[in-house]
Amino acid sequence: MFIHWDSSFETGQMLVDTEHRLLVFLFRKLDVAIKTGQSQKVVNQVIGELKRYVEFHFASEENVMRETGYPHLVTHQEIHHQLLAELGLFESKLAARKEFPEDLLFFLNQWLFDHIAKHDQHVARHVSDSVDRPIAEYAYAEYLTGAPK
Repeated sequence: MFIHWDSSFETGQMLVDTEHRLLVFLFRKLDVAIKTGQSQKVVNQVIGELKRYVEFHFASEENVMRETGYPHLVTHQEIHHQLLAELGLFESKLAARKEFPEDLLFFLNQWLFDHIAKHDQHVARHVSDSVDRPIAEYAYAEYLTGAPK
């Protein structure tokens, strides 16, 4: 596996960090599917799961930005749209056997590291300093512990 969760990825925003950990988990799942010689069908299913989760995560992250008035939301959304377009391109190339799943995994690992380090840290600082709190912040602690925050 090219990437493992590292504390340097943490933004200090519990919801975002948990979602990022799940992304790393799904990257690991893809890595295991490849390395254990799973069928192309299984690898494609994992890629589909990963893509759906990335879409969910981006929507979640963008909601946090909207709710706290992040001034660079549109630019961050464009970065998200670009990744989704690149994922779609990888899917097409994989289906045509013009790419290997390992290439997708390498790309995703590089992208995640770069995105968290360069972009999500800025969002996290904004959210930490924002007077407006994201809705998820109130609901998330209750979800994790079972006790209202």
